[in-house]
Amino acid sequence: MKKTLLIFASIFISAMVFSQTPWTGRTYCKITLDTKAMENPSCSLGGGGGIAATWDKVYAHLGLCTCDIEADVRDCSSESENEIFCFSQITPFQSLVWQHVVGNWGDIAEDDGVGLMTALGDGVYSLEFIVEDYFSSADVSTQLGETSAVPSMPWNVNLGGKPYTMGMVFRNIDGTSSGRDKLCKDLFLVDILGDPKVIQGSEPEGPEFLAMAVDVHDAGIEEIMALSDNTMIFPNPAKDEFNLSFKLVKNNTDVQIRIFDALGKIVLHEVYDAQNIGWYNHSIKTMGFEQGIYMVQISLDNYISHTERVQVIR
Repeated sequence: MKKTLLIFASIFISAMVFSQTPWTGRTYCKITLDTKAMENPSCSLGGGGGIAATWDKVYAHLGLCTCDIEADVRDCSSESENEIFCFSQITPFQSLVWQHVVGNWGDIAEDDGVGLMTALGDGVYSLEFIVEDYFSSADVSTQLGETSAVPSMPWNVNLGGKPYTMGMVFRNIDGTSSGRDKLCKDLFLVDILGDPKVIQGSEPEGPEFLAMAVDVHDAGIEEIMALSDNTMIFPNPAKDEFNLSFKLVKNNTDVQIRIFDALGKIVLHEVYDAQNIGWYNHSIKTMGFEQGIYMVQISLDNYISHTERVQVIR
């Protein structure tokens, strides 16, 4: 039976016309943080100096710079000038690098799955995503940096710009422990589309930040299918219900949602035919579920694109 999901979209309206051709690339990015190789114990997530952080969950707070934005004026017309602009924001720590922000920080730090990294063991954590999709869901309420009042905005690739520079900070579940550079300043991934490397905000012209490894390349179709949905489950653990949010990147996509219990039995199976591009939010009631761990599986056009655990508590 055909159903229709509730779709919501953030619409950014601009009266400006840009001469630059909209960026249509798809960029795979994987960042891996080894807390043992971090230098300053005050901002190494409790690790550093050869000691591994022991958090079960570490969150990445990321901000992308795509073009010049000053006083609500966005100019994406010159690639070379925008690349220079994005890098220039690192040195004075003006933080306009943080144009498109995904994650939450400080007093609003939450265990909501947004920016949750994969714990690989021995104090190593990683996160992989499709850049263009990940930052199209940027938090519009997040403020940029420590001195700027310019609000974050989702990246609308139709307005131009390219992924030039990415700010990065890391935290534990409640933000009481953070991961930054050797002087507790932000970390930055620069030259994203060229020769990407991680530098320290406290010494941008200095050596690379050796506690992080990056893998950036043109995304293949399997990577896009696997990562572009940006699937989120919250709250997790859940009591009476949880929200399943995901993004579709092509029109006329058939979606199936299956939930399995710990024995592999299907406890929920829903089918949504011919869905279009956009973000979808689906509320799942758990009143009939027993307490325990369940696997949530999303299939797109019969291709299993995402599987994630959710814990139901009573």
